[in-house]
Formats: sequence, structure tokens, C-alpha cells
Amino acid sequence: MRPPPGFSDEDNVWKLNRCIYGLKQSANEWYALFAKFLTSTEFTASHQDPCRFIHNEFDCYISLYVDDIAIYSADTPHLTTLIEDLKTAFEISDRWEASFLLGLHITYTQDGIALTQELYIGTILSRFGMENSNTVSIPLPKGIILTKGTTEQPKDQVTTYQSMIGSLMYLVTGTRPDLGHTISFLAQFSSCPTEEHIKPAKHVFRYVNRTLSLRLFYPYTTTNAIDVYVDADFASCYDTRRSTSGYIVLFNNCCISWLSKKQSSVAKSTTEAEFVAMSYATRHIR
Repeated sequence: MRPPPGFSDEDNVWKLNRCIYGLKQSANEWYALFAKFLTSTEFTASHQDPCRFIHNEFDCYISLYVDDIAIYSADTPHLTTLIEDLKTAFEISDRWEASFLLGLHITYTQDGIALTQELYIGTILSRFGMENSNTVSIPLPKGIILTKGTTEQPKDQVTTYQSMIGSLMYLVTGTRPDLGHTISFLAQFSSCPTEEHIKPAKHVFRYVNRTLSLRLFYPYTTTNAIDVYVDADFASCYDTRRSTSGYIVLFNNCCISWLSKKQSSVAKSTTEAEFVAMSYATRHIR
């Protein structure tokens, strides 16, 4: 790295003994170090997600997001040993039972586990001045039609719209499959939004304000049943005439995965659009 201002050897570069925050390679070096430690304790990285580690013998799972680590396991002597080894190798804080993780509030009951983002919703409502807005019962107005804007729109409006959609998108990623199609639809106009796009975005915030306590609930059960629901909206994009695919995956009647996205090609019929949507879902659950 280059020396900071105030040092005389500005024509030279420094070789660091360890990575620091802000460097491009820091995240990769941290992952390599953490993965090396887990590999030495017989964990293996998942093929679907390299930041998820699995110990098949003890049925233990670890997920890594930057420096947030979550361990999923029964309360066994192996778990206690693993935590002690982590404390020896790294400087960590042991929260024991997870209650907040990456903006998700985790609640444990006698019947199961619930996930909400109520506190996060309150934060983004306050950020965009929508905490006292009149609420609505549906994510988007019925029959809404939107098309792309022009490059003549003010830059500050573009930034505001992108911030609104980005904030809502994290809700979709976490606990709100009911917003999947809405945010996927509105995100298509992020490059050149107009006032006609700002209005439905604010409409979504008004809906979120009404439904901020909605949660995903996962009951304790021993059954293993998977149900997948798929649909397609033929030629729904008025700019490209491409269709929209959507699916939701339920495990024991609990939502575990969902998607809504515009198809990559133009379908010639509703039947073709439906087949493409089913292909998306099938590839996901294989």
C-alpha cells in the first residue's frame, strides 16, 4: 500500500505484515484464514455457498458473513469444544443464543423459531421520512403500468430512488417474500427513475409500515416435505416485452426460498413463459 500523507517516502510502497480494513484483498485473506482453521477441525465448505461450512459427523453448521459468525448445532460437548477452539484462534465475542443476526431478529418459542426485521423496517421508514405515512394494504396499486424514464432526470432523484429500492431489497432477501415481485419490478427503473417511479416506491414503504410485524415462522417438526409453487407473467415488461418468472419453495409449509425476476429472453406464448419459470424453479431445488 502507499504510505499515508505526512511520510516522506511517497514514491515507495509498503508491504504489510497483515491485512487491514479497506484493502481489496482483506476479505479474501480473512476468508482463507478462517476456512483454513475450520478445515483443520474437519469442516468442509459447501459447494452451493463457500461461506457455509459443514461438519457431517457432528451435524454442525457454520455460516460466515465478513466477521459475523453463526453456529447451528445441538448443545453437545463438540459444540463447547468448537467454541473454545475459536476463542483460542480468534478474538471473538460469544453471544451463545443468537437473537439478532445481520438485521434479522430471531425469536425462540416452544413451537418454533420466528424471523422478523421489524427494527430494520423502523430504521428505513425513519430514514426516508415515511414512519408516519398513511398505510396501505397491498404492495403496489392495482393495474400499475411503468416504463423507463429518460437521462434528463435530476441526479439526486436517481440516488434517492436507488437508496429506497436497495433498502427494500434487503427486506426481500431476509424475511419478506411478499415483496419479491414488487421490488424486482421497481428495481428495473433504477437507472433513470422519474416521479412516476418514486410514487410507487413510497407506496411500498406505506405497505411495509402497515405490515412491519410480519414474520417467517419455522415450527419444530420431524417431517420432510417440499412444495414448490411457480408462476409467470407473460410479456409483463412494456419496454422489452419479456415475461416475469416467480417461484416460492416451502419446506414443511415454511417458506425457505423465493424468487421473482425478468426472464432473459422473449417468450412467444404464455406456455413458453410458464415453462421457463418452471425451469428456474427446478434448477434451484435440484
